[in-house]
Amino acid sequence: MSEAGPLEQIPPGQSVAVTVDGKEVALFNVDGAYYAVGGRCPHRSGPLAKGRVEKVPGTAAAVPGTDVRPSAEVLAVRCPLHGWLFELSTGRCLTRPGSGVAVYPVSCRGEALFLGPPEGEAAGPTLSGQIQ
Repeated sequence: MSEAGPLEQIPPGQSVAVTVDGKEVALFNVDGAYYAVGGRCPHRSGPLAKGRVEKVPGTAAAVPGTDVRPSAEVLAVRCPLHGWLFELSTGRCLTRPGSGVAVYPVSCRGEALFLGPPEGEAAGPTLSGQIQ
């Protein structure tokens, strides 16, 4: 795991771009839950840390062969350039199926945030990057 920075750099409701192991990562604090995704939209490299986090309708059914499960709502970040939506917990693009960004597992140790190796749509098996 690589240190991403102090907890205080990202208060609730805020996001920040950090560089971890040479990769740009967008970190989000949503009501005390931390999410980390690849920092750039695959469409036109929009900075996802500057995007707006939204609650959007989830999927009505599981998608066979994936980790997509039924949910009423999901948290997603909207790219500030062209509006593509990326689910924070899986990295999958909700507006352009088949596209996505990496998800980084987040852990908190003391007063610092740490990120594990990337996972998700753009980096292999999809797992949640959320901690409470």
